Amino acid sequence: MKRALISVTNKLHLDYLVPKLESMNYIIYSTGGTYKYLNKIIKNNDNIIPLARYTESQEILGGRVKTLHPKIFAGLLAKKKDKKHFRDMLFTNSEFFDTLVVNLYPFEETIKNTDNEEEIIEQIDIGGHSLLRAGIKNYKHISVLSCPSQYKDFIEGNKDNLQLAKEGIKNIMDYDIAINNWFNKDNISVSYNKVDDLKYGLNPYMKPSSIYIKKDNIAPYNIINGNPGYINFLDANNAIKLVIEVKETLGLSCCASFKHNSPAGVSLFDRSSRITFLNTRNIDPKSSFGDFIGYSGHVDVDMANEIKKYVSDGIIASYYDNESIEILKNKKKNNYIIMKQSYILKEEQEFRDVNGVTLVQPYNDCILTPEELDDNNDKFNDDIKRDMILGFITLKYTQSNSVCFVYQGKVIGIGAGQQNRVDCVRLAGNKAKEWLERNNIKDAELILVSDAFFPFSDNIDVANEYNVKYIAQPGGSVRDAEVEDRCNEYGIKMYYTGKRVFTH
Repeated sequence: MKRALISVTNKLHLDYLVPKLESMNYIIYSTGGTYKYLNKIIKNNDNIIPLARYTESQEILGGRVKTLHPKIFAGLLAKKKDKKHFRDMLFTNSEFFDTLVVNLYPFEETIKNTDNEEEIIEQIDIGGHSLLRAGIKNYKHISVLSCPSQYKDFIEGNKDNLQLAKEGIKNIMDYDIAINNWFNKDNISVSYNKVDDLKYGLNPYMKPSSIYIKKDNIAPYNIINGNPGYINFLDANNAIKLVIEVKETLGLSCCASFKHNSPAGVSLFDRSSRITFLNTRNIDPKSSFGDFIGYSGHVDVDMANEIKKYVSDGIIASYYDNESIEILKNKKKNNYIIMKQSYILKEEQEFRDVNGVTLVQPYNDCILTPEELDDNNDKFNDDIKRDMILGFITLKYTQSNSVCFVYQGKVIGIGAGQQNRVDCVRLAGNKAKEWLERNNIKDAELILVSDAFFPFSDNIDVANEYNVKYIAQPGGSVRDAEVEDRCNEYGIKMYYTGKRVFTH
């Protein structure tokens, strides 16, 4: 005869587990609420024993103390082949437990739904926590089920006691972290789960490298093919964030070509996915060599066949045809990286480890909308507003300092990662000029967007050399008036976004 102790808050899947245990000749011991529930779903009520009868001790303090008893913990901690333990069990009149089924009070759910401190305090589990620790400590002799999702694997023998114990201690840790973070706002903890291996880190000798995700999060991406490295993943992350944010803000699909965590070119949807890709790739073909592509639209067969012609490390997109996936898989000797992601996981806080310390900041949810641009005294037409927003979002995912030149739905020049803004403007301007010359476009009126203020008016002098007619920048420099005066001299219309979007 085997024995199971069941004491759960979440009764999900008990209707599956308990009949299975009954068929395996288990006697089941349970606490008040669980005992009442089991009586409804088990065939032979003689196989269910309330813990109060077993311990000969009633629950006290309104249920705060139910399972904290030597007979219970002796049954959980006893080593079954240890003679001294066996004698102690006889002395205490205790039974060996073979299986422990416990889940904890819903503390995290409670803090999400109420600010009532008394309600929250009552969800700090004592008995369940102690039961799990005891069972886990004695995992060689007892199976510990700490989550309803484990029941089927346990019954079918797909997880051994060690694996169940590992998952149990992780559940306890996550529970304790939630309590700690509620009590100690200045001493928070974070729990991570490993979800994927990376090919290597920033350099090939940096192995092993892995991808982890915070507890309770679901990885927002799916690796369809290939094995990304650290840089691939960073490029994919920024690329998909950029193009999805453009789609959410402007309602238009967008394509971006990324290299070393900054875009080489960005363009809005133009007639077809294939043409949109070509528009993007041909903005700065030298920089896009070996790029990572981000696309918020539908990768169809025509686009896949076009991508196949170019040197590229991978693509992350919102949608694929099945046939387009098969076409792309054939690139790079079947090692072409294909990732799918259709939404952005926006957490309240971002964590970054730097030189032994962890920096924490809120998620960058800064946006620029057409309505804000409408508030400008010099009203912009819809195309100008669209292109200003496209440039603003592009810089949000470009290494700072950065500026970009935008023309008719395309970011045709990007100056990224420079130590002074004049170099940014010159770098982006030269790239834009080269693109215009290749496409035989003359006298184009360009839009310049900057991720931070212009500290000196010499930036405007350089911008004017490239026929910039519109500027969007945060403002906030002590020389804003001087910069604005210089814009007026050149007939450049400037809009202050009030929003700096540095990326490092």
